[in-house]
Order: sequence, then C-alpha cells, then structure tokens
Amino acid sequence: MDQEFQDRFAKMEVDGSVHDRTVEELRADLEVHQANLEMIMQTNPGVIEQYEKRQAEIAKLTKTLSEREKNSQRLERAIKSARDNWQPALERLVESIGKKFSAAFDRIGCAGEIRISPHEDYDKWAIDILVKFRDKEKLQLLTGQRQSGGERSLTTILYLMSLTEEARTPFSLVDEINQGMDQRAERAVHNSMVEVTCKPDSCQYFLITPKLLPDLLYHERMKVLCVNNGDWLPEEKGIGNMMSLIDTFVRMRERSVQTA
Repeated sequence: MDQEFQDRFAKMEVDGSVHDRTVEELRADLEVHQANLEMIMQTNPGVIEQYEKRQAEIAKLTKTLSEREKNSQRLERAIKSARDNWQPALERLVESIGKKFSAAFDRIGCAGEIRISPHEDYDKWAIDILVKFRDKEKLQLLTGQRQSGGERSLTTILYLMSLTEEARTPFSLVDEINQGMDQRAERAVHNSMVEVTCKPDSCQYFLITPKLLPDLLYHERMKVLCVNNGDWLPEEKGIGNMMSLIDTFVRMRERSVQTA
C-alpha cells in the first residue's frame, strides 16, 4: 500500500475518525477511488509521444521565428540605409524641378507646385502636381476630371519644360500640346519654351503642332519645318516651294515698307 494511505489510516486510528465511518461509506469511497484509478489507467498511451512531438515542433518553430525576426531586422536596416542615401537626393531633385515649375506658373499669372507623395509601399510613391488657375481657388491636385483639357495641357508642357534642364535625354518630342489653350497661355508657353530649349546646353526639342499664333518669339537656334501633304499638292517640281513663298512674302513686305 502506498505510504500516503498508510499515513492517513494511521492518523485516522489515532484520532478515532476511522470508527466514525460505516462499512458502506468506506466501501463507497473505495469504489470511487477504484473508478478514478481505472480512468487513469485507460489514458491513451500515445499522449506522451504526442506531447514530445509537439514540444519538438514548438522548439523548431521558435527557432525559425527567431531566425526570421533577425532577417527582418537586417532587411529593415538595409532598407533604411538605402533610403537614407536616395531620399535626400530625390528631395533635392524634386525641389529643383519644383522651383522651375512654380516660376513658370508665376510668369503666366497662375500658381503651381510639385510634391513627393510617399507611401509604405515603395511601388506607390508618386509626385503630386498641384495647380491653381484662378485667384479665388486653392492649389488643387491635377487630375483628369478636375481641370479642363487646356489647363491639363498647359500644366503638362510647363512640367516637361521644368524637367528639361534636369533631364539627360538626347531629345524630347511634344505633339499638339498647345491645343485647347487660350491665346495668352499659348503665347506665354511658347515664349518660355523658346527660352528654356534654346540654351546652348539644352537637349533637342521637337514641337509638332497644326497651328501657331502670329508674332511669337523665335530664336536663331530654332528651325521651323512646314510639312505640306494632301491631294492638292502640285506634281510639278518647284511649284508650291515653301521657302520660295516665304522669300516672296518677305520681299513684298520690305517693298511695302520702303514705299510707305
């Protein structure tokens, strides 16, 4: 018999409590303990094996988690180091472009600004363009719905011209960018374009347009090419030569001036 039970019986004999219980009570108590013992004996013998297996899995997962946390911390440090290198350079570049962009808008009596739009996902970083075309308005984000087509075209060409001095491309090409602009904006944009693109260190710039306003600013570094195409072009060579027509027009204007 277990030592604990022996001690309990000895205590009951000493204090006389063993005589306070009837045989039926003792037999009932014995049956309860036997039932509990049988339940313990019927326990699944694989419990200990499952416990040890789970314990080993937990230890393995804990080690994997620890390694991944270390890798994550290492990657975060690498990302921070890389960001500390390129973000200041990006901010300086955008600030430089933004100054030219704002100055171009000031020259036409409007307001413009560009900002970096950061995001937790680096693929979603963007540059926001904010513009204001009327005095009572506030700076608003340029979208495809908020501004008119002419306002979007004006903003686009001014932004492209602001990029020109920072760009390292051999040439740029803009097609019909002046469509939808009023004459004041178109003239201001053209003059600004001539000023920016005709500098000695500027890249080559192509502007394709079906029309131009009269009396625009031109520069000696510019070249105007007029393309004639259609069913009514003369087949005989020499007829309809654009340069000859221009020379004739210039001579006639000079004569009229001298006569006057």
